[in-house]
Amino acid sequence: MRNPLKIFKIKPEERTQSMIALLVILTLNMLFISRMHELFMQPGFGPYWKAFEHELHLSGYDPLTYLGVTNWDVVYQVYRHPLLSFMIWPLWLINEGLTWLLGVNCVQYLVAALLTFCSYYSYIFLYRIHREVIDLTQWDATLLTVYCFSFAYILMSVIVPDHFTISMFLLLITLYISGICIKKGREFKWWQSAIMFYITAGVTLSNGIKVFLSGFFVNLKDFFRPKYLLLAVILPAGLLWTTATWEYRTYVLPKEKARAERKAHRAEQQKARVALMTPEQKEQYEAKQAQRKIVLQRQAAKTGKPMENYGFLKWTDISTSRWQSTYENLFGESLQFHQDYFLEDVLVHRPVFVSYNWLTSYIIEGIIVLLFIAGIWLGRKRRFLWLCLSCAAFDMFIHLVLGFGINEIFIMAPHFMFVLPIATAFIFKKYQTMWLRIGVEVLTLYLLIYNGYLLTDFLLSPIKTVL
Repeated sequence: MRNPLKIFKIKPEERTQSMIALLVILTLNMLFISRMHELFMQPGFGPYWKAFEHELHLSGYDPLTYLGVTNWDVVYQVYRHPLLSFMIWPLWLINEGLTWLLGVNCVQYLVAALLTFCSYYSYIFLYRIHREVIDLTQWDATLLTVYCFSFAYILMSVIVPDHFTISMFLLLITLYISGICIKKGREFKWWQSAIMFYITAGVTLSNGIKVFLSGFFVNLKDFFRPKYLLLAVILPAGLLWTTATWEYRTYVLPKEKARAERKAHRAEQQKARVALMTPEQKEQYEAKQAQRKIVLQRQAAKTGKPMENYGFLKWTDISTSRWQSTYENLFGESLQFHQDYFLEDVLVHRPVFVSYNWLTSYIIEGIIVLLFIAGIWLGRKRRFLWLCLSCAAFDMFIHLVLGFGINEIFIMAPHFMFVLPIATAFIFKKYQTMWLRIGVEVLTLYLLIYNGYLLTDFLLSPIKTVL
């Protein structure tokens, strides 16, 4: 591609629907900004970590992007998100200028601009996958794209100040380019793979595997050529790991050492204070410590039992129910919000599993899964579908087998839930029936109304300030 930026040019047939999608995305972001505006825009509020941590409750999503754009630092776990802190550095720089000029923190507006861009083009590239790769009609491609954005945690991703929306944007670009290459018999160039891996894995390390899968499904046996493996796989992977290691040693390790020293110093001070306490004070202190231990045990129970307590294995979980996680969280909360404990954090008050109040919700879930399975069967001979399924299967291995994030798997929906409408598209490709369209239209309308009502009602509700 001579001009890579050409891919972002909106085509004539996309203009009307994309403007409607953009309007919805902007509206949701404006509602979210207005909800927190009085708190986050006041001069000198803070400390920032306290404000964001205590006030910004959106399920299990972390407000690290807000924190990084307000007071830049390496705020993400470097080996899972090696480049993300550097990617938001320009926003921090702009925010510094705006804060100096206006006297207020403009973090919400700057992050909303990034989320709007990524969400808008996620919509565009998913539409193009349906339209140009799978060859659906314009109406069917639009329907299935809206169908995807009616899913609960896809809809919510457009306002979440975390990395998931950026990941979805990059993954859909990768799948779109791969789909076009497969369709036209083109090669996935080594430099394309290297750049896409470095950026995509730089946002979320596990997503880099999906770039390698794209290279394999596009190039097939040519993927294993020594030159391609060296330049498209080994070189960018080594470069990214070197970057993460340098980042850890430069920014993270000194803070960890200082934190450990402060912790040891506080422990010594506390030990000295306890020694001077009266029996009544010691009793009160021990009661508080016992209560704190109970709280920590409850949190540990929700995160499950890891395989080991070191390295990447400390993020695994071998005790949380896979079956219940699948129907309540993976194909449940990801697609339809639960009304109870709405958008509450698993590590705070929300139980790991919440049941729906209506049988209808489980029926809807079953229909969505059946459409997904039928689409897989009808598209089983399409290489592009197997690429999409392999990417989703890798996520399922991480979450359902290893148990990473299984207690809140629904917040990862932007990484893989777009595979459901892509698979369903192969039913539309095979059967051009009125009843199929009407059925999916009704399903989409229901999800938009149900999820949209709960989300907007939350955004319009007042917050309880703790500062």
